[in-house]
Amino acid sequence: MAPPPVNPETPRPRVAYYAHHHGSGHLRHAMNIARLQAVNLLVTGSTEPDGLSGIPQTKFAHLTADTWPDGAPYPVPGDQFLHYTPTNPAIRQRFAELQAAWQDFDPQVVVIDVSAEAAVFARLSGYPVLYRRMPGDRWDPAHEAAYASATGLFAYYPRELEDPAYLERFGHRTTYLGMLAPTGEPGAAKDHNGGKVITVQTSLGGNGVSATELAEAARSCPDWQWNVVGLSTGSANLPANVRLLGVLADPRPELARADIIITSAGYHAVAAAASAGRPTILVPEERPFAEQAAFARALRDTAGIPMAESWSGAAWPELLQQAAATDPEALKRELFVSSDSFRDSFLDLVSRAAAAGS
Repeated sequence: MAPPPVNPETPRPRVAYYAHHHGSGHLRHAMNIARLQAVNLLVTGSTEPDGLSGIPQTKFAHLTADTWPDGAPYPVPGDQFLHYTPTNPAIRQRFAELQAAWQDFDPQVVVIDVSAEAAVFARLSGYPVLYRRMPGDRWDPAHEAAYASATGLFAYYPRELEDPAYLERFGHRTTYLGMLAPTGEPGAAKDHNGGKVITVQTSLGGNGVSATELAEAARSCPDWQWNVVGLSTGSANLPANVRLLGVLADPRPELARADIIITSAGYHAVAAAASAGRPTILVPEERPFAEQAAFARALRDTAGIPMAESWSGAAWPELLQQAAATDPEALKRELFVSSDSFRDSFLDLVSRAAAAGS
């Protein structure tokens, strides 16, 4: 996807983008902003995403990790304060590096994706803050503090998917940017003539579907072929209609070949399924604040996307029948916005925050 044209005579706002260390999704959002070529961008985080250094008007500042080398969290002394507040030299170093990067770059706006601690720190450092809203039960004191510290709030999904209680309280402060379609050309889809191929898209690690759950589902629907992206090892007792594909460098062709996609309800997993344009079933994985469960239920209630609350005990024959009858373009139509629309909304969000903080 080529970035929209930018008027060279219009000064680009300076935006610093804080990408949370957990998972790769926050860095993917930073890459999306960089590719738009609408702002001068500083991305800060513990890992530099591949390809960022080659994007004009974009730089990366590395931050000392806020966990042990194996990813385990540091102990937090005392009572709970915000979400994660260890007291040790690594944390002091990280925030010193963050402050130095901001002072060197001199951003007009700091985008936080996401961290209540970084949002409060940015506000106390004197910067206008834009804080990303995510789905889920986020009424805890730390999120309340993050929202209060922010000059503005935003979400990478449409307003129709927002929690009504959150919309009532914070909707007037929130810009709903929608979802950018994944970049690059999708794989060539096969002719879909009522076939029996399922592509399962799952996460690595303990939160994805287990081999036992997968076997139970496949045995309940023996006339379907179950091809699993993301899982490479499992029980030797998997039925013959299950194929473990492991981690694929590009899963798009496999998704496009599916008659039905079964996917977790993580943001980028849902985006990949939507881009494939195939009937989809959502099965949320366990995440803090019930993030995936909330997103899946919102898509079910708003766009009619079938979902199972979990793999265990799901009525797979009925779910597959329900999915086969749905509009394969429903996810895409509900979520995606054009790059022009996304860019214009993001620039308007940034300009309002910068004006409010000047």
